[in-house]
Amino acid sequence: MATNPAGTGIMENITPSDSPPSPSDAPPSSPVPSVPPNTPSSPSLSDPPTTPFPSLGQPSFPSASQTRDAKMPDLPEMESAGAQRQSQTSSSSSGKTSSLLRKKPRSRGASETSAGRIDPGTAFPPYDPRFSLSLSVSAANGAAAAQLPLDDNGRKKIVVLGTGDFGLALTTRLVQANYRVAVGSRDPERCRSKVEATGGIPMTHAEALRESVVVVLAVPFQHTGSLPLSSLANKIIIDVSNRNPKDRDSSGRSQAEHLQNLVPTARVVKAFNVLSAYTLSRGIRGSKEVPVCGDDRDARQLVSEIVKDIRLDPTDLGSLHSAREVEEIPFQFFTEWKFGVVLSTVVWCLMFVITLFRSQLCSNLENMHKPNFTWDWSGFDGIMRDNVSSSSAATAITLLALCYLPGVLAAYIQLARGTKYSEFPLWLDTWLKGRKHIGILMLWNAAIHAILVLSYSMGGVGMYDSTYSWRGPTYVACGAFTLLLAGVLGVASLPSVSASMTWREFSFVQSRVGWLVLLLASFHIIFNFWDSLVKDHFSCYFLPSIAQLCIVLPLLTLVLKLPLLTPCVDRSLTKIRQGYERVSLNSLSGV
Repeated sequence: MATNPAGTGIMENITPSDSPPSPSDAPPSSPVPSVPPNTPSSPSLSDPPTTPFPSLGQPSFPSASQTRDAKMPDLPEMESAGAQRQSQTSSSSSGKTSSLLRKKPRSRGASETSAGRIDPGTAFPPYDPRFSLSLSVSAANGAAAAQLPLDDNGRKKIVVLGTGDFGLALTTRLVQANYRVAVGSRDPERCRSKVEATGGIPMTHAEALRESVVVVLAVPFQHTGSLPLSSLANKIIIDVSNRNPKDRDSSGRSQAEHLQNLVPTARVVKAFNVLSAYTLSRGIRGSKEVPVCGDDRDARQLVSEIVKDIRLDPTDLGSLHSAREVEEIPFQFFTEWKFGVVLSTVVWCLMFVITLFRSQLCSNLENMHKPNFTWDWSGFDGIMRDNVSSSSAATAITLLALCYLPGVLAAYIQLARGTKYSEFPLWLDTWLKGRKHIGILMLWNAAIHAILVLSYSMGGVGMYDSTYSWRGPTYVACGAFTLLLAGVLGVASLPSVSASMTWREFSFVQSRVGWLVLLLASFHIIFNFWDSLVKDHFSCYFLPSIAQLCIVLPLLTLVLKLPLLTPCVDRSLTKIRQGYERVSLNSLSGV
């Protein structure tokens, strides 16, 4: 059930095209401002980087002349002494790391982010430009080039066209962020009470479009033609519409691209389409990513600032071409669950068929050649109690083993290759990415087994000799603790819970506790079916018992894990995961 504790973002594999500037971008003659006390001094450019992410650059300060020409946006209020202490800690710790490790400057592969490391998650939060001290002069000039107009009270002015549920919900959030929102409507008098309840100002379309250069188009796309398109020229249009991928035309263009063709002189930006009116109206708790894409960089930056003002996290996806993927996000239906659901269904059906043959069909098939044979239907009375319960239990322990087996295989591949930078095979990469969903389905099957067992008489549960009375309570206790700890794993995989845990805490729960669950589940099977595991217990001449079948994969996973725990192998694997690469003699022959 291992997964990333930071959660997975909406478009986590698409990175912004604009990278933060490095200190070398500053002119040589720029004076360095005075450093306040207790503030770590900035290292020289010749020194090794002292931040966990060297590519992000160190803080750069423009010269006095550049400061007069560029309007620097205010830093968040969180940039205080606490942030300075955090910078000191990261500088000191990463300084030690840079002097000890020798890593090759490589870019990670597509599968490394999610599957390159055996342990799930990441030790650092994603880069957030709101908390960066580095800002180039060109970025500052770009931000100053596209700004919202202000009213007499200093509030930013913005226009929302549309009085539907989404338009009113977005108006409420903007008003709460101290915006002056002009809401355009075909009949402003009819919707005046609803608009004024949100804090907006009802106007006609023509009146509203004269209020600001930024317009949120919150009307259905098929009604775009009824708007005064000529008044939208030279404005920044935020398109919030969505379209089902099935309704896409042969060109494959997004609705945002169609809108750009309708108003060529406007700057169209796609944003807010992944949110719903219900989400906006009830208030968003925690982090929520909002993809932002458009052909104009200044317009994207301005829209990103609006997204931040209403306490959301913008994700810059570049040009307007990305709107084709962004518009499909709200219509995705359990796409990440497909592998886990198919795997769980196949395993459960296999276990159920084997149980059906052994408990109900084999006895009749073996006696069909006898004279005066009559079909015995009495065995079908316990199909729910025996077959479904046993199949769910066998599926649960099999899926639990399938959660940790790919990590073990990936570790052996990394040891064999001597590097973590090579991509895993596609089948293993898909398997690694589906571990979270496999683990949740494991918990589901374990819960079904426990409910069915508890719903029937406990006197008939268990297959152990009365001489060994300790086996009954032992296997029941192992099963109970297995279900309890599996529930802990399931709760820890929730994004709201994992986001509040440190990397060490999350790694301990998903790795150490997870392996303990697999060990207890194996003991649950062994203590219950002690006598029948090693005996010739076949039915229909070739079918093993359900216990013999489901114990193989957990024991195989545990056996493969043992060599990885030895100190010498563990040290080698840890170095590989930290970035070391094994150098062969052939590569050194040319040195």
